[in-house]
Amino acid sequence: MAHLDGREEPHRLEVMGLGVHWVRKLGFTVDRPHGLDQYLLLRFYTPMLVRTAAGLVHGESGDCLLYEPTFPQWFTGRGVGYTDDWVHITGPAMPELVGRYRVPVNRLFRPEEVEFFPRILRAIERELYRRELFWQHSVQMLVETLLLRLGRLANEQEHLDFTAAELARAEVLRSVRMQVHERLEERWTVASMAQVAHLSPSRFAVLYKKLFGLSPIDDLVETRLARARILLTNAAMSVGEAAAQTGFGSLSYFSRLFHRRVDCAPRDFYRRHLQEGESEEAAG
Repeated sequence: MAHLDGREEPHRLEVMGLGVHWVRKLGFTVDRPHGLDQYLLLRFYTPMLVRTAAGLVHGESGDCLLYEPTFPQWFTGRGVGYTDDWVHITGPAMPELVGRYRVPVNRLFRPEEVEFFPRILRAIERELYRRELFWQHSVQMLVETLLLRLGRLANEQEHLDFTAAELARAEVLRSVRMQVHERLEERWTVASMAQVAHLSPSRFAVLYKKLFGLSPIDDLVETRLARARILLTNAAMSVGEAAAQTGFGSLSYFSRLFHRRVDCAPRDFYRRHLQEGESEEAAG
């Protein structure tokens, strides 16, 4: 367990203690009828019996729980001991962050993936023990990251309006999108993207737009143009090289599309940035 105290300045979040993969003996029970004056965030590795806003409920391995301050806390293993990760957090930022990331409170929820939970706690623990420069700020960022990840996973299905099967495909589509955007110079089509995802082109296109808000081709074009704009600020890069490196096989097509989307020709965009750079050098 680790504690925060003796800081020189107040901070918006404070980790009062934490534990990673703590093993409890048979019969060990946490019973706080009036709760605590701080938040308690738990991740369970074993079947549990837990008090929640819905009463006593059965929890399973992988379940998480965030108790609000003063909410009665009671939990124990189901017929055996139990193992958990836990962290006590306080500070004026907590209600805001819990609300912003829509982390469920006083009820069990099961993120699709929870392996990040102990990793982030270990990182917090390291900061608490080592107290290197800016450690308090690092702890706050890690706590916020933990809440963000939990809130994202807890609410993703509802937010996307995906079925369970579609939600399982979402990670595949995200992986495909990363591959495409990392290899913009290749000649991607909806069919070639769908092949990577092991989906039909029509099904891939429907799920892609539902997940990312753009069709696969519109998303690809927007990303290529954004990359081209960065390349065209480089004096060592020609317009033709920028087009080739962003996957536009035809320079004339690139020029027409760039002009239509950016409202100026790529050569004019390139020259304008060169002139701005020269003006700044002259002024300096």
